[in-house]
Amino acid sequence: MPLDLKFFRAARRLWLYGVVLLILAACAPAAPPTPPKRAPTRTPRSVKVARIAPTETPRPTRTPRPTRTRIPTVAHTPTRANTPVKKKTRAPTQAADAAGAANTAPATAEPTLAPTENATPTNAPEANTNLAVNAACDATGGGDYGLLGAGGWEGRPPETHPDLNLAVRGYRVVNAFRGLVDYDGQTDGDAPQLWGLFADRRTPEIAHTYQVYDWDWDANARGDLIEDYEVTMTGFRVDDGESIFTPDFGHEIGDGYVALVLYADPHRVTLKYTGEDNVIEGYTLHLEGLCVFASLLSLYNERQAAGRGALPALRPGQPIGYVPGNELGVAIRDRGAFLDPRSRKDWWQGR
Repeated sequence: MPLDLKFFRAARRLWLYGVVLLILAACAPAAPPTPPKRAPTRTPRSVKVARIAPTETPRPTRTPRPTRTRIPTVAHTPTRANTPVKKKTRAPTQAADAAGAANTAPATAEPTLAPTENATPTNAPEANTNLAVNAACDATGGGDYGLLGAGGWEGRPPETHPDLNLAVRGYRVVNAFRGLVDYDGQTDGDAPQLWGLFADRRTPEIAHTYQVYDWDWDANARGDLIEDYEVTMTGFRVDDGESIFTPDFGHEIGDGYVALVLYADPHRVTLKYTGEDNVIEGYTLHLEGLCVFASLLSLYNERQAAGRGALPALRPGQPIGYVPGNELGVAIRDRGAFLDPRSRKDWWQGR
C-alpha cells in the first residue's frame, strides 16, 4: 500500500476519534461547582455559672370580700331576748319635778312602790289616776294631714277592738325600774325612735311603769297581764300642755309619710308604721293620755265613716296633740306583740 494512503487513513481515524471524544464530552453531565471554602469557626469555651436554687413565686392572696350589712326583713323585726340585762350602773335622764325629788328614782336604785302598786293583780279594770285620760281638751290646732290607702281591716268596730283601742285591754301600774334597760340581740336601725315624741328630742324621765292586759280572743274578754316583759307600757313625764309629735321611722310608707292613724279618740291615738290597717305586721305605737288635735281627730272620724279605704297619714315630726297633764303613756308593739318601751337598743339608740 502506498505510504500516502496509510497516512491518510491514520489521519482520518484520529479525526474520527476526536469527533467521538467531543461528542462524548458534550453529552457528559457538568461537574458540580466547588463550594467556597469557609473560614473555620471557633467553638466558644463554656463559661461555668454557679447554679442558684430557684425561688418559688409566691401565690397572691385573695383580697377578702367586705361583709355586707344585713338588710332588714320586710317587717323590720328586731330580735329580742325576753329577759333584760341590767348594767351595774344606769344613767337614765331623770329631772326633779315641781314637787321636788321625791318622785325621782335614783339611777342605780329601784323605784319606791306607790301604795296602789302593792295591790294583787286582777283581771278587773282599774282606775288610772296617773294619765289624764278624762281631762277636758281644747284641741283646736294641728296641721294639714294627708291620706294613704290602707287595706286589711277586719271589719270589727275600732272603738271596741282590743288591738286598736288600748283602753279596751287596759293596763295597770307595776313596780319596775324607771329608766332605760339593755337587752341582748340584734338591733333594727329602722325602728321608730321614741325621743321623736318630744320637740327637744330628749330622753324623758319615766314617771310610772305599766303592764298591758292580754286578750282572750276565744272568750272575747280581757285576760291576765302580759308577762313577756316586766314592762309593756311606760308613763313619760312631760310638762302640762306639752305638744307630742310623730316619731321618725327608717323609711317611708308612701309619699313621704311614715305612719297611719289606725285609731283616734279625744285622749288616745294608735299609729301604724306600715300601710296595713291592722297590727299583724310591722310596728304599732299606742299613745295614751293626750288631747288629739281636732283636725286630726276630725279627719280620722271622717275616714272611719267612709269605710276606712284610706286613713290619715303622718310625716316625721308632725304634731299629734298635747298632754293635758304631766304624764304620757306609751306602748309599742311589733307584729302584734307588746314590747318594752324602755329598751335602749331598739327605741332609744345612742342614748
